[in-house]
Amino acid sequence: MWKKDKGFTLFETLIASLLLFSMLTILLPLLSLIAREQYNSIERVQITSKLYDDLQEVLIGMAPYPNKYTRTPYRTSAEFSFSLEGGYLKGCAEWTNAKQKTETKCLYALME
Repeated sequence: MWKKDKGFTLFETLIASLLLFSMLTILLPLLSLIAREQYNSIERVQITSKLYDDLQEVLIGMAPYPNKYTRTPYRTSAEFSFSLEGGYLKGCAEWTNAKQKTETKCLYALME
């Protein structure tokens, strides 16, 4: 009538913990990567927004060009520079992202 099942709960517990640790091994690095990419994306948007604002100031004459300076619009400092290229005003921002890679973003404006 009763079967011997003394080892069944131990085996079941081992399989469940193996599945749990396998999922954690996969999910934790993935969540870390997602958080780093989110930080990079926010950083890129903030720096590009500041570059756009500064480019507008140069266009209306509130700031001189060519101009080169360093600012920290988010948590990372970026080097902003402005120069004339033909009939365009070129504004660039350069910074090192969370992956320790150098990123550059340039915007152009038509000089009138």
